[in-house]
Amino acid sequence: MLVIRNSASATYMAAILVALVILSATAVADAHSDLLRVSTAFHEGLREGNAAALAVVLDDRFTWTQADGIVQGKSDLLGHLRSGELRYAQLLAEQETVHQYGKAAVVTGRSSLRHADQAKPLDLRYTLILVKAGQHWKVVAYQTTIITPGAGQALQVRLGYPPDAKLLILNADDLAVSHSEDVASLSALDQKLITSATAMVPCPWFTEVADYAKAHPDADLGLHLTLTAEWQTFRWGPVAPRALVPSLTGADGYFYADSGEVAKHAKLEEVEIEIRAQIERAKAMGLAPSHLDAHMHVLYATPELFGVFLKVARDYKLPIRMARNEPLFQSKLMMMAPGEPVSDAIFSPGADVPASDWKPYYVNLIKNLQPGVTEVFVHLAHDDTETQGVMVNHADWGAAWRQRDLEVISSPEFRKALKDNHVILIGWREIKKLL
Repeated sequence: MLVIRNSASATYMAAILVALVILSATAVADAHSDLLRVSTAFHEGLREGNAAALAVVLDDRFTWTQADGIVQGKSDLLGHLRSGELRYAQLLAEQETVHQYGKAAVVTGRSSLRHADQAKPLDLRYTLILVKAGQHWKVVAYQTTIITPGAGQALQVRLGYPPDAKLLILNADDLAVSHSEDVASLSALDQKLITSATAMVPCPWFTEVADYAKAHPDADLGLHLTLTAEWQTFRWGPVAPRALVPSLTGADGYFYADSGEVAKHAKLEEVEIEIRAQIERAKAMGLAPSHLDAHMHVLYATPELFGVFLKVARDYKLPIRMARNEPLFQSKLMMMAPGEPVSDAIFSPGADVPASDWKPYYVNLIKNLQPGVTEVFVHLAHDDTETQGVMVNHADWGAAWRQRDLEVISSPEFRKALKDNHVILIGWREIKKLL
C-alpha cells in the first residue's frame, strides 16, 4: 500500500493521476475520432461513387456481406462503382458507436440507403470492422441488414392475428399442366376449397389460366416456376429462346426430367433468364403473380439455384414458398433477409402415404396444426383420360393421386376439421403486403 504523508506530495501525485486520466481519455477520444473519420470516408465514397477514395480506406481483404446475402470483395465493389452499375441517390450513416480492441475496431450504426433506381430508401443496421495497418485504419469487412418493422414478430402477428392463431394456406400446384388440372383447381378456387394456386407458364394450358386471371383479377394466383418436365410422353421446354438457355434442355430439346439433372447442367445466368422470361410472359398475358414457388422444388436444389431464385423474387417484390420445418427449406433460411416472410411449416403427402390413408393423413394434419402460418400444397385434377395420358406410367403424383387430393379437400370430414380446429384460411396476397 502506498501511503503519502506530505500534503504537498499528495497534491502533486493527485495532479499527476488526473493528468494521466485526461491523457488516456484524450488518446481514446482521438482513436475513436480516427475511426469515425474512416467510417465517414467509407460511406461518403459509397454515396458519391468515388472508387479512388474508397480504395484508400479499404483493406485488400475487404468483404461486404449485403442484406440479400450477396458478398462482394474489394475489386468487385470498386469495379461496380467505376462502371456506374452501383449508384446511390441517398446514403446517410448515423447513431454510430465505436469499440476498439487493440489493432482491431468495430463501428456499428444505422443508415438510410436508396439506390438510384429505388423510390424509397432502406433502413439498415450496419457493422464496420477495421484493422490498423501501420499508422492507418483500414476497413476489412462491412455487413448490412435491413431493419423491417415487426420483423422479429411471429408471422401470424405481423399479418394482424393473435399469437395463438392457426393460419393455413391451401395452395394448388401445377396449374396449366392440363385442361383437367385447370378445371379442378380453378373450380376449387371459385368454391374457396383452396386459397391460392400456382401456374406453370411453359405448359400448354397456361393460356387458359391467363384467361381466368384476367376475368378474376382478385384471384390469388402465383407462378410455379418450371425448369423440369417429368412426364414420359408429355414434355415442354423453356419460354426463353432455346439459343439463350441451352444448358436447361436435354438432347430432346425439352427440360430435364428431374432436379438433379438441372443442378448438374444448368448455368445460373441461363436459369435467371428463363425464370424472368416466365414471369414476364405471365404478366404480359394478364396474370400478375401473388407469389412464387418452383415445380419439383428445383430452385431449392442447391444454394446457388436458390440464390438466383431469391434475387429474382426480390426484384419483383414477391414472396416465395419457404418453411421452417423441412430440411430442404431449413438449409436455405440463412439466405433469407430479416423481415422476409417465412411460413412456420409446410406439408403435402408423399409416396409413403398409401391411398387408403389419404383422408386420415389430411384430417390428422389439420387436427395437429400448431399456431403460426402453415402451407399445405395439393395437386388437383380429375382422373380422366386426359390426365391419365399426361401422367402415363407415373403413379406418384399421377391421375389417381390428384383425384384423391380433390376428393379429400372437398370432403365434409376435411372441412369439419378446419372448422373444429379454428383454422383461419389465408392466401399469399396477404403475405405479399408485408414486402
